[in-house]
Amino acid sequence: MPIDLHIHTTCSDGTFTPEEIVSLALGAGLSAIAITDHDAVDGVQRARDASRGAIEVVPGVELSAQTADEADVHLLGYFVDTRAPDLLLALERFRQARQARAAAVVRMLSEAGYDIALEDVLLQSGDGAVGRSHIARALVARGHVPSVETAFREFIGAGGPFYVPKSALSLSEAVALVHRAGGAAVLAHPGVSGEGALMELVGEGLDGIEAYHAEHTARQRDHYRSVASRLGLAVSGGSDYHRAGAKGAFIGAGECPDSALAELRQRASARRS
Repeated sequence: MPIDLHIHTTCSDGTFTPEEIVSLALGAGLSAIAITDHDAVDGVQRARDASRGAIEVVPGVELSAQTADEADVHLLGYFVDTRAPDLLLALERFRQARQARAAAVVRMLSEAGYDIALEDVLLQSGDGAVGRSHIARALVARGHVPSVETAFREFIGAGGPFYVPKSALSLSEAVALVHRAGGAAVLAHPGVSGEGALMELVGEGLDGIEAYHAEHTARQRDHYRSVASRLGLAVSGGSDYHRAGAKGAFIGAGECPDSALAELRQRASARRS
């Protein structure tokens, strides 16, 4: 049965609650999903409670890391212990850094004459970890841009006039954090964000690579499956689902085989032993 191991909820920058995600996943006929919110694990238990055992909910997280030359890398953690003290402490620090970053972006926008306040952004994020997508939605709500995509392209994306770099872990710190929480560390969407950090991550103990990301072409999926096999890595994949009606994949996209789940589970179990 199909699985989706890369899904975001309102606990970070998704627009559906964990409970709604479970409903969507069941409707799509999925047998397993992973909740992989950015710098947050709050949605995992909520999704599990909502599923009532009807679908497997894998505890996950997506972390931001940077190479030595400040290239962004996203790392997925699977089967993490969502109560691990080290993980929760780190996520709280990231949450504070995210809010400080949002405040800095809003201040720049306001000084440039755009009518927007931090409260507008927090209204979009609710109880979730604040991200640039919430700033983008606030800009749309205020009528400054017609779409989230435009906000990123013309305002707050990398290289844009209101871009503020984010606080991020080093590659070794990100992998170690996932491992200390008993999880398997997987490089996210290399076909989208690049694979330049792959060998360094392998040296740090990387467990897998997201070969089946929904935005990967068939050729890229074949390539990353081959890379994973050559390097002795597991594979994962999913839709990277955020919201309906947006550019991007539908829930369940990615064509990740359900066999991937057993290997990731085994890798995480080995980290805990």
